[in-house]
Amino acid sequence: MPELKPIHAVLILAIIAIVALYVLGVGLGATSDSPRAVDPAASAEKLKERFLKPRPVTAEDLATACPFEDGALAVSRAATCTVDVKASDTRSRSMELVPRSPSSVKVQWAPRGKPSVPATFNTLDEAKKLDVTKEGAELKVTCLVPLPPLPFCELRLLPSATSRADAGRQE
Repeated sequence: MPELKPIHAVLILAIIAIVALYVLGVGLGATSDSPRAVDPAASAEKLKERFLKPRPVTAEDLATACPFEDGALAVSRAATCTVDVKASDTRSRSMELVPRSPSSVKVQWAPRGKPSVPATFNTLDEAKKLDVTKEGAELKVTCLVPLPPLPFCELRLLPSATSRADAGRQE
């Protein structure tokens, strides 16, 4: 029998390594989610949270003529209140709108950055998180149905002092 040359031994080992990697890839790939089953919006949100982590909008970033105390905006029944989110050198910020239940408010959101898509929530009954670009935005809040004993609707724009303290402890 002829003697095995070194180049042939290297080629045989390379083929065995490729087959082993293929078998491992198929075996491990079978346990993960199918690419068609993954929600692209959820994947994008996870990546955004992981890499961007936008800072929240602060009270100094907001300008309004309406009553605004401890991060909450008070809007009289059937009145509209305009809140200006000032421009910033930060590329991206986040702002969470939390209505006080069971009051109902209408919110119109108009970002100033281009390209941007304005949004209208006819009845904001649950919390919404909005992204603010460095150019800022304009927020119009209309009180539709106030909390029964009060003559106004309350919309929280900033986290309360207790939730900020809780967030600081978790980090």
